[in-house]
Amino acid sequence: MKIIVVVSICFIGLSFAGVPLSDTPSWTSIDNDYSTGGALYDVTMDGWIDYCTGNGNDMASNKNAVYINQNGSLETTASWRSDESGYFSHIYVGDVDNDSFPDMAVAFLGFGSPNVGPTSIYRNEGNGLNTTAWWTSSDVYNSFDCAFGDVDLDGDLDLAVAAGDAYSAFQSPTRVYKNNSGVMETTPSWTSVDSSPGNACRWIDIDNDGYLDLIVGYRHKIALFKNIGGALEDSASWSTSEPGWILRIAVGDYNNDGFKDVAIACNGQLPPSDSSRIEVYTNQSGVLQTPPAFMMLKSTNFCSCVEWGDVNNDGWIDLAAGGWWEPVVVFENNAGTLDTIPTWSWNGGGNLVCETVMWGDVRNCALVAVSDYKSGDGAMKLFYFDHHPIQTFHEVLVNDTLVPPADFAYDPLTGWISFKDAPSTGSDNIEIKYTYSPYPDLGVTNWMSDIGNYLFHNTAAMIAEDDTKQPTLPGVSLLISPNPFSLKTQIALSTEYSVSFLPGVASVSSLKIYDVTGRLVKDFTRLTPNALRPTLVIWDGSDNGGRKLPNGIYLVEFNDGSTKVCDKAVITR
Repeated sequence: MKIIVVVSICFIGLSFAGVPLSDTPSWTSIDNDYSTGGALYDVTMDGWIDYCTGNGNDMASNKNAVYINQNGSLETTASWRSDESGYFSHIYVGDVDNDSFPDMAVAFLGFGSPNVGPTSIYRNEGNGLNTTAWWTSSDVYNSFDCAFGDVDLDGDLDLAVAAGDAYSAFQSPTRVYKNNSGVMETTPSWTSVDSSPGNACRWIDIDNDGYLDLIVGYRHKIALFKNIGGALEDSASWSTSEPGWILRIAVGDYNNDGFKDVAIACNGQLPPSDSSRIEVYTNQSGVLQTPPAFMMLKSTNFCSCVEWGDVNNDGWIDLAAGGWWEPVVVFENNAGTLDTIPTWSWNGGGNLVCETVMWGDVRNCALVAVSDYKSGDGAMKLFYFDHHPIQTFHEVLVNDTLVPPADFAYDPLTGWISFKDAPSTGSDNIEIKYTYSPYPDLGVTNWMSDIGNYLFHNTAAMIAEDDTKQPTLPGVSLLISPNPFSLKTQIALSTEYSVSFLPGVASVSSLKIYDVTGRLVKDFTRLTPNALRPTLVIWDGSDNGGRKLPNGIYLVEFNDGSTKVCDKAVITR
């Protein structure tokens, strides 16, 4: 069972044929960075996803950057820059210390063994990312990629790093740094026996056993390290040969069979005989099948990036890809069969060296808040969301009880949640609430330092935003403004009927506010339907006792008896 609540203008069931992206870039940044890593996520916690980049590559010592999203418009010059400069590469966003604020991990590529560096994490304390790295690994090496995952299922994010550099033939094993209740170990507790240079890594529950396995891309092979009861095997139990240098890996279920499949970008730059292509491996009942089910862009030279996302709201994830000095493309998924010739493409010529492709709704044109219902069995701790990437995570309940942030971890990119304690046995007793976009925009980081990064708007989202004749599902929308706030904020509620706050009247609807531990701090219980005027609730940031609450994130939840909707409010005094 699934309840869907519409929180912005969008239309469930309305899909668009083809790939509805703008023909030319809708936004281009102004910078001098060799941008490599990329993530679209709301690191400023204001309800709008920001454009994050890891910069430098093996070309120059750059600072990492965040282009702040100002009410749907990305700034062209990044206002957030890391204090550190370096030869940084790919990034990954996740809440490392379970405080509900997204943090950012950054890998360090350098150029060969003389120029190495640590992997870093920039912490978010509620006002955006700190500019100084909060954590750095004590060991240094070349690394092109990193990824958050919960290898030991203790409800916090561990960090995998694909180390070494195939370009310079510098060898180093893949690493995993464990997270112990928000404290990251500085030396890895797991390293692979294989020290071949790895340039890509992702976590994937390959066989749906509830444990995240680790897949790593090398030159001439990809390999899967199985997770056996919370511990990775030292040597990969599955691998397959490849014709080139694996630079990116993407995880998603392209055929909707319940098992996660794998797409890779295979680069042909290295001599003497490497070749380039995009490949998709089908996961059949827990085993990746060879040869790959789909191969694309075989006539290119430098495939470099790949990512899954449902661009046209047809329920089948499509595949974005790109290359160095080659077009950025999207292959449409037609009910489980991917186009092998690009359905959409943009050729930037000498102005485009793709490093990361990523999906997200920058303008909030088509956001949908959903509740995914999963069934616990008393043992399983890991569950995948029904949609990914997600735009915002709201909350999770087990048996209608809010789970505090300290007791779970989640990944917004590949879309999973892990619990510190296994949810009890029950039918649909786990409710996971989040927001996603059925019409995401496409972001592309660009290595060309004198050009800038790109964003392509989703044109179907524009149509949906303007078309008032399309049907919407009954539900509730909730708007908090200003947000963040210091003195007071207005909470506006809209349902099929209007609702007003009437003191002294028995409650039929409720508005409740929780802190990040799940503790109820404010309860507006006397809400009754009123067809004549909208609900406007003013909150001054105090609790039920009138005491001013400390700075931080608070969950605002409205319940009309049949539907719940929630959002986050941020106090910054």
